[in-house]
Amino acid sequence: MNTTTTSTTHPLHGWRRRITAIGAALAICAALAGCAAGGTSTGADSGKDASADGGTPTFTGPYADEFKREYDKAPTDLARGILRDGRITDAEIQEVYDDYNTCLEPYGLQATYSADEGETVAQYRGSLSDDEQLDIMKQCHAKTDAGIISSLYVSMRNNPERLDVEAMYRATYRCLVKHDLLPAPISEDDYISTMTAVGAKGDNAGFEANIKREMEFFSAYYQTDFDGNPNPNFKYGQNTDKGRLFYECTSDPLHQ
Repeated sequence: MNTTTTSTTHPLHGWRRRITAIGAALAICAALAGCAAGGTSTGADSGKDASADGGTPTFTGPYADEFKREYDKAPTDLARGILRDGRITDAEIQEVYDDYNTCLEPYGLQATYSADEGETVAQYRGSLSDDEQLDIMKQCHAKTDAGIISSLYVSMRNNPERLDVEAMYRATYRCLVKHDLLPAPISEDDYISTMTAVGAKGDNAGFEANIKREMEFFSAYYQTDFDGNPNPNFKYGQNTDKGRLFYECTSDPLHQ
């Protein structure tokens, strides 16, 4: 059974979404954090301001702009209902993924989602290629907003004050220092300027060059190198204390 995984937990500190198919990968840059524990709702402090008479809600709080934008272009009543009160609950994530699976089912695909691991889609019927699966996933995401809503959910959980990208990178650096995870001395400013999106030249080549430098610097924590080849320097997987802490600092630095 083939599986395709959409995750928010790759080396770009959760701000780059990866969709990895068997034998192929599609990387999408996104400004949303990844990895959160379930069990409660996330809110933008806007529920009390949302219109109660069926009109257009008024959103407030750090994520007000995101809620308004996604509410205005939501493709379904279900998506609008989830976004309407400025809060997203675990139950609502399940609802929107039920809708997503209804879209996938005719193609023999089935999705599961967790805030920690992202989205996994399995092909239980048929023989679609990886590219065909990805095309269908994109179509069903567009029809349901499952990806938008789940990404907003984890972003709010991990970054409730909506700190900007540089602030999140600085929090990541401080978490790595706190847990003694730096493989060699490097100052916070040098880390920001040479190995993060903030320090990129503004083009894709500069961004990728910084990420490559980062992966080389922290190579002991990555099973593959920037190009996807086996990394001979890999030492610390998530089953080790250092690997687990590195993952937690890079995916959710504010809560470590």
